[in-house]
Amino acid sequence: MIAFKKNPSPKSTEEAGILERISWCAFDFSNSAFSTVVVDLVFSLYFIRIICAHRTDATFLLTFTTFLNQLLVGLFLPLVGTLSDVTGKRKEIISFFFILCTLSTAYLGTTVEGDIWKALITYAIAHITFSFSESLVASFLPEIAPESMLGRLSGWARSAGNLGAFVSLMAIYPLLSGGFIQSNIERIRLCFPLVAALYGFAGLPFFFNTQQRTPGSQKDFSIALKNFYVRTALMIPSLLKQKYVLLFFLAFFLYGSGATVIMVVIAVFSQMQLGISGAEQVWLFLTLQLGSAIGAFIFGFIEDTFGPKRTLQLNIALWFICVALTLFLEQKWLFFFVSFIIGAANGSLYSVSRALMGLISPPEQVGEYFGLWGLVGRFASGIGPLVFGLLFAVNKSFQTPLFAPLVFFGCGLIVLFFLPNQKPQKIDHKVST
Repeated sequence: MIAFKKNPSPKSTEEAGILERISWCAFDFSNSAFSTVVVDLVFSLYFIRIICAHRTDATFLLTFTTFLNQLLVGLFLPLVGTLSDVTGKRKEIISFFFILCTLSTAYLGTTVEGDIWKALITYAIAHITFSFSESLVASFLPEIAPESMLGRLSGWARSAGNLGAFVSLMAIYPLLSGGFIQSNIERIRLCFPLVAALYGFAGLPFFFNTQQRTPGSQKDFSIALKNFYVRTALMIPSLLKQKYVLLFFLAFFLYGSGATVIMVVIAVFSQMQLGISGAEQVWLFLTLQLGSAIGAFIFGFIEDTFGPKRTLQLNIALWFICVALTLFLEQKWLFFFVSFIIGAANGSLYSVSRALMGLISPPEQVGEYFGLWGLVGRFASGIGPLVFGLLFAVNKSFQTPLFAPLVFFGCGLIVLFFLPNQKPQKIDHKVST
């Protein structure tokens, strides 16, 4: 694993300097390079148009694999989060997943037409390890920022992430200009090792410059594993008493399902429904990232000023309107405009949710509560695409399946009305082991 200095004795969040916060934000640069190019754009189209060129079930295979990926992450993320807390080796665990994600992403570049299972398994490894590292890195937020700037730092990190997406999209632009066709396959395959290099390089500052301030309670991994079950059993009764947290998790599951559907299928939808292909796809995703960068930055301040309820209501309302408009769009330029709004909503959605988790997570169990948040999010990220894939398999069109995210967003918006219109207070979830 990556060699870095051992964490010093715990420090207060006031001692986190600008270099440490920049290094933490830089990991969002790394994350977005992977998620934008591999998850949202290149792999989905490459798998459907090239690897499964002569199959009619490619969309279902892709969405079902996404479901399985997120199911596995959801099941094991709380365990990984707890082990990182009790062992005090969060950075070491992150480095393992980080390296594995980098290598498997590069290996995707060796797949060709007909390599269905090789491509899906390699993609699953990359996606799963990426998800683990992403969630564990997010758990550093309350350790390096005071409550007064949680929203801003989270929003700035998301903006840094969108910069990573911009850089990676511009890097692959020459490779995709020929389109997703057999004659351009060699250039498309180069996208994967290129993004792996960007992901690996941009993530390194985090390992060298950040410190885990919450010490581990145990150094023995087997004892940590046993304590996971004890701590989880003791935490559940306390969690069930927290109506606000439970409602937020329910709302997050609903609107998260809808958002994941859109981001997973937008590349395929834009090409198959509107004829946007090749270099136009890159410009489409640049439009998404421009909106996302602006949305993350602005909504960070909105969340700090008005609280999470109104911020999320505005955000989800934007999602709902954009998806409804997409059902009737036929012109490319209008879809680019809607995509900009979708990007703004997507960028702010995650940053506001992450800031809220930073507020409600107790310091001594930060890994566990971010793990629970990740559990809800990963199930949403799996269920949403699965529902869409099943509807698409039955209808063989995009119109009916697009009603699924509309329902998700609508129900999530309704749940948010039952939340208090104020910033959440720290919740006492102390659990003894």
